[in-house]
Amino acid sequence: MPTSTQAVATFLPRQYAPLQESTSSVSSQTTVKDITVNLDNVSEIPSNTSNTNNVGISKNGIWKKALIGLLITVAAGAVAVPLALKFATTTPSTSTTSTTATTATTTIVPGSIAFWSLDNNGLDLYNNYNGNPVGSPTYTTSFLGYGAAINLVRSSSQYISITSRQLLMNSSSFTIEAWIYPISFTGLDYGIFGQCQATTTNLCLHFMARNNQLYCAFYFNDIQGVTTLTMNVWTHVACVYNAATLTQQVWLNGVLDGSRTGSSLYQGSSGATTIGATFNPGSAAGFNGYMDQVSYIARAKNDTEILNDATLYVYYSFDSGSLIDGGPNGINGTASGTITIITGRVNQAIQFSSGAYVSYTYAPFYFLGINNNPFRSWCVHVLVMSSTGNINAQLWNGGTVGASGPILPLNSWTHIGYTYSSTNGIRLYINGAQVATTGAISFAASGSPMYIIFGNDDGRTSYCTPNYGGSFNGALDEFYLYRRELTASQVLALANP
Repeated sequence: MPTSTQAVATFLPRQYAPLQESTSSVSSQTTVKDITVNLDNVSEIPSNTSNTNNVGISKNGIWKKALIGLLITVAAGAVAVPLALKFATTTPSTSTTSTTATTATTTIVPGSIAFWSLDNNGLDLYNNYNGNPVGSPTYTTSFLGYGAAINLVRSSSQYISITSRQLLMNSSSFTIEAWIYPISFTGLDYGIFGQCQATTTNLCLHFMARNNQLYCAFYFNDIQGVTTLTMNVWTHVACVYNAATLTQQVWLNGVLDGSRTGSSLYQGSSGATTIGATFNPGSAAGFNGYMDQVSYIARAKNDTEILNDATLYVYYSFDSGSLIDGGPNGINGTASGTITIITGRVNQAIQFSSGAYVSYTYAPFYFLGINNNPFRSWCVHVLVMSSTGNINAQLWNGGTVGASGPILPLNSWTHIGYTYSSTNGIRLYINGAQVATTGAISFAASGSPMYIIFGNDDGRTSYCTPNYGGSFNGALDEFYLYRRELTASQVLALANP
């Protein structure tokens, strides 16, 4: 049985402001709140997909462009890991080093946009749509492993009321997203997001769970999902409205769960905006459970954007040596040892010296700790080089199980993709082509949020399955981690940026 080395707390992404990154590089002990990645020895690698054309924010309000590269994915029953690596016996002569910590500046996008991280308050990080807690709600640790999520008790009429500024949603397109953790729903209405001018047709917006299914409505102009919500699990939900086509949609974990063409535009132009409650019955229909990362933007997002918001866990471009997460969750990395900036497969990459690695000061990989929820492990070298130079993909299901790949060439870029689902097992891809698979296998997780380490195992070789590994000597670029299993065509696309 592998030793449980690290576990983490929660997850949750959101987006909305393009990041303008200014930095020099990564140096010893540089912290940017989650991890950049390196291959040879990776203790607990999760998966995420990148969103190339979107902007987004995290609890820290940090976002940036996404390209392809190194990737690991995690999803209910599936995982995928693509990445670009360069193995070397000597440090490339093109490299440069720096000892300046990575910094970032966020530029706010004009227009109607709001993001409530719910970090112990109801403040909007963008446009002062600040809310006040009603009913004295409490807070718990965010699934991202840092910051907080709000804990709402329906029987205590707890929610966030936004009265500081009117959020004008009438006659316009919009997208509302949130991470929710429902507890003990009984089939009533449980509010997620609302704005009710009057309980009259098209004047009362209520995004909620009704009969344990998603429901986004304008009052007698409504769309309901078809999937029953799972209790006690973090879930991404979205309501998307296209005013030009009158299309109403609800999305569950990045998958379309209901769609219809409405009868007319949403027309509400007044009334408090609420998080964690709706007022369609005339009184508060409150949420029961945790909520995190609530966002609003005045446009209808497309399916790719919603899917990435829900399933892209982290993305690191490593441009300028940055360890800032370019995905929706703001999970940034901490460098130990000397990490150098070199020319990458796409723009720039990071080069690891002997003993250097990237890790986290907290456990941000909530989904890696869930059985068969691609990816869950205790202490596993998920991607590791054998003594013969073969690349091996590992997993734990009560014993070590893995797929062995080829010997990777030195001094050239190689794209590695690792996907998992309980149905397909591990699939290992090299430069977009599948080279090995385990077939269907189960995944025995730790039951706790996880850490990952890139470029080293921090001295855990002897007790992290498969009990071999060491320092990685090479470079890493374009790391993605998803909480879903990527298809072969999606891995191929990442292998050819």
